[in-house]
Amino acid sequence: MIRGIPSSPGIYMGKAIVEFSQDMIDYENIISDDEIQPNIEKFRNAIKVLSTDYNAIINDVDKYQPNIAAILESNLMLINDEILNNNIIEYIKKGFSSESAITFHYDQQKNFLLNTQDSILRERAFEIENIKERLLDIIWNRNEFTKVNSGDILIAKNITPSELIHYFKIGISGIITEAGGITSHCSILARSFMIPAVISVKDACTNIKTGDNVILNGFSGVIIVNPDNQEISDYQLKTIIEEEHHSRLGELRNLPTESKDGRKIKLMSNVDTSHDIENAAKIKSEGVGLVRTESLIIGLNYFPNEEDQYTWYMHFANRAYPDSITFRAFDIGGDKYFKDTEIFEENPALGHRGIRFLLEKKDVFKIQIRAILRASVNKNIKFMLPMVINTNEVKETISLIEQCKKELKQEGYLFDNRIPVGIMIETPAAALISDKLAKYCDFFSIGTNDLTQYTLAADRNNQKVNSIYDSFHPAVLNLIKLTVDNSEKAGIELSICGEIAGHTSATKLLVGLGINQFSVSPSIQLDLKKRIRNIKYNSAKVFANKILKFESPEQVRNALVNSEKNN
Repeated sequence: MIRGIPSSPGIYMGKAIVEFSQDMIDYENIISDDEIQPNIEKFRNAIKVLSTDYNAIINDVDKYQPNIAAILESNLMLINDEILNNNIIEYIKKGFSSESAITFHYDQQKNFLLNTQDSILRERAFEIENIKERLLDIIWNRNEFTKVNSGDILIAKNITPSELIHYFKIGISGIITEAGGITSHCSILARSFMIPAVISVKDACTNIKTGDNVILNGFSGVIIVNPDNQEISDYQLKTIIEEEHHSRLGELRNLPTESKDGRKIKLMSNVDTSHDIENAAKIKSEGVGLVRTESLIIGLNYFPNEEDQYTWYMHFANRAYPDSITFRAFDIGGDKYFKDTEIFEENPALGHRGIRFLLEKKDVFKIQIRAILRASVNKNIKFMLPMVINTNEVKETISLIEQCKKELKQEGYLFDNRIPVGIMIETPAAALISDKLAKYCDFFSIGTNDLTQYTLAADRNNQKVNSIYDSFHPAVLNLIKLTVDNSEKAGIELSICGEIAGHTSATKLLVGLGINQFSVSPSIQLDLKKRIRNIKYNSAKVFANKILKFESPEQVRNALVNSEKNN
């Protein structure tokens, strides 16, 4: 039994196939003058072949997954980076082989990113490593892809987005990698394609051999290599239980989401890809409560123009129609940097991010606003602002939206003139003045992940304060309740979209606090609906009022556990 980080949910047992290269490069091997030009041509040919492969995949994927195509296009830009490629050619002219030159310069790029403090950039380092390997595959004439059959579990150091799409088409049933993180493109695509995956598994390529029988648990991160009869029996039982559970949940799709005593609850989906929207449609989700638009620019590594953004938003809006879809404005900064953001901060979570960044970069913000307005022609789009702390930020944004409306009207574009504009409640400041903010907003969405982080002064990505970061802290719960009360007084809609929204133990508490709209991953939505249908709203209100009087998160958790036992 070995362990990694669960990256994409699901349990599967299958044959392992290991993608692992033993080729070594001799950095000190100097080529002769006669070999320089042939090595340059080998490199140029590798770039051409790899670019052609990527373009073919992008054209194929773009028909049904434009946001995945954007991820591949960001890799294609690196492959054709003129400065990088010229440096490699100059290195070859000094007498180094094409393999040595590629490895040296790509490793420089990779190591630079690995040494940054930003987790998103560190993930991009693994993609640079994979592009390097693909170029070497072409130069050495190695088989581009490991021979994988339908139903196999792939074991690799890491996987490029293009490789994952290739394996998805073949019918791969599981992925185990030595590298990667849950925000990597590989992880995002695996979740989108619903392929169970476990990442950051130390020495997976040496501890697992091709042909081994493997049980992969994408829920827990546990991997069992060559299981015995008892372990296989346990796996088969878990699979049956999981299938029966999903079968029973499937029966809920056509049933209303309401408490036992008739309190109606709206269930929406958080989405990152077109597949997520398709999955949401399958379970009859009541719209999309959150699209993180920064996923588009992080994938590209630059701000796309108005036409490209319009196409992306329109694609998502059409997929969601006639249900509503909420696009959050670019939440750049914090833990999400890319080259056009220019600066790196010592304390980025408290720095130049979200609406602060956008209002300073009004040229960038206006392009996004115009694109979203143009995509709103079917009147099912809502627009949401991140990291708001005062009314001036909202008023300034509304003024900017009105400017964009005037421009678009003069240019002859159609759009929703009454597009709903709302904000994320993810700072204590926003929660505490939510009564004042409500005057300028059509809706609120509580982002409990950041609200918890800022309320408790505990970085949610810092393992040293894991025990402090707790969304069940009474301070967080009281801020949620205050926001709910103020939204009700103002008569505006409110939803909750942070991790606590899907937490098994939190449903009764959140319903009791007055939350009547949830936005969660499509994969957990039917579970949430089942819990809601087993709750009595009136008793949940009494329960929540009792919880709000507690002094510590431990008291809250104990009460939640006891409540579950009694149910």
